[in-house]
Amino acid sequence: MIDGSPRILIVRLSAIGDCLHAVPVLVALREKNPQACIGWAIEEAAHALLEGHPLVDRFHIFPRRAFKRRTGTLVERLGRLDAFRREVREARYDVALDLQGLTKSGLVAWWSGAARRVGFAGKESREINRFFVTTRIQPPDEAVHVVEKNLSLLRPLDIAPPRSPRWVLPDYSKEREELEPFLSQNNLGPGSECKAFVLINPGATWVTKRWSAELFGQVARRLVREHDVAVVATWADDEEKRAAETIVNGAGKSAWIAPSTNLRQLAALTSQARLFVGNDSGPLHLAVALGVPCVSVFGASDPLRNGPYGAMHRIQAAGPDCQPCWKKTCARKDMACLDSVTPDRVVESCAGLLERGGHDR
Repeated sequence: MIDGSPRILIVRLSAIGDCLHAVPVLVALREKNPQACIGWAIEEAAHALLEGHPLVDRFHIFPRRAFKRRTGTLVERLGRLDAFRREVREARYDVALDLQGLTKSGLVAWWSGAARRVGFAGKESREINRFFVTTRIQPPDEAVHVVEKNLSLLRPLDIAPPRSPRWVLPDYSKEREELEPFLSQNNLGPGSECKAFVLINPGATWVTKRWSAELFGQVARRLVREHDVAVVATWADDEEKRAAETIVNGAGKSAWIAPSTNLRQLAALTSQARLFVGNDSGPLHLAVALGVPCVSVFGASDPLRNGPYGAMHRIQAAGPDCQPCWKKTCARKDMACLDSVTPDRVVESCAGLLERGGHDR
């Protein structure tokens, strides 16, 4: 039980999608404790997206580079870690929630000095995380998705996990203004005078999560021809830009490559889309958090645990015996989990969502 104005630290350092999966915990905490001081220990990349969040009083940026030799001498790197430790300790948190379950996240919870440090038990607790938390929670069997697993950590605080988790994100209006020239030039957007567009993101961190750009291109072509929508292909690096070019070329018409965007600009662009199509990646979970309907293709990862959360989304997974393998390289060498997903199936899922009309923003 936490009453009054508790000081609560969320520990979820990375990655983008995982930090987005933690946002419903933040929302539930704030709804239950409107007077609480809520901090979040996070790494720089995810912080760039969540900076200015209206429900977070303070972010603590974990110095990930302190573990890399090329970023300074050992003394310098240890100094950055110690400065972070002192910053978190001086915030005087009462409770720390470790949503990551790793050694480094457990250390951060411990460094905070919080008397109550809540973390996972069982397979969600990895490495030596268990030594740093005071209360270990085994998520119930019905908590299959990572969002539900995260919310189960609220129970020791007498907060019942919400039946309908909610996402709240920062205000990206500045970034929407920055993207307005691209949208206006191509007459794209949710307004009645603009052409609705589908955002296709072919990227993913693992090759075993990436459906082919050529197949995404076939989907784009059919969406443009059969559903009177435009397509915008997004990218984050040179390899993904080549994939985006392949998609746009495959679409034939009414398709554009998105301009170079940072994460906040990507959020602003995604918020204007009628539909998101992509792999298991940070941009997919960003679209979910923004309330944009999603169609996702799953390979090596588990769609039940990591798929887009909520009934408004659709998942395509071939389901061979080896899926999910959670491996960055395919032991079978044939990528059957991805290659067995057909454009027809993806287009069918897209059609069902497009026919439902708009989405809640």
